[in-house]
Amino acid sequence: MRSVRASPVARAAGPRAVSVRPLPRVAMRSSTPDKAAVETAIKEAEEKCADGTAGECAAAWDNVEEISAAISHKKVADAASSDPLEQFCGENPDADECRVYDD
Repeated sequence: MRSVRASPVARAAGPRAVSVRPLPRVAMRSSTPDKAAVETAIKEAEEKCADGTAGECAAAWDNVEEISAAISHKKVADAASSDPLEQFCGENPDADECRVYDD
């Protein structure tokens, strides 16, 4: 009987020349961005799309999306923390209004 061997993994014919470009830097801000930051990012994205490569354009629009998401998340967090009952219960957890009953 002949022994059956698995075929070896195909090897690359040789080294390939790969062009590697550094990714554009995205400025991260420590404070929450505002609408002016979104408008500025949109202008920068439009400029990148007019003058840059498709990758730079996509990265610029990703930056716009990140800034918009940060603003949205801030609004949700502010809405949750601005509830007067939540603030009251945070300061007075033993108050009757703050009791939680298990079913």
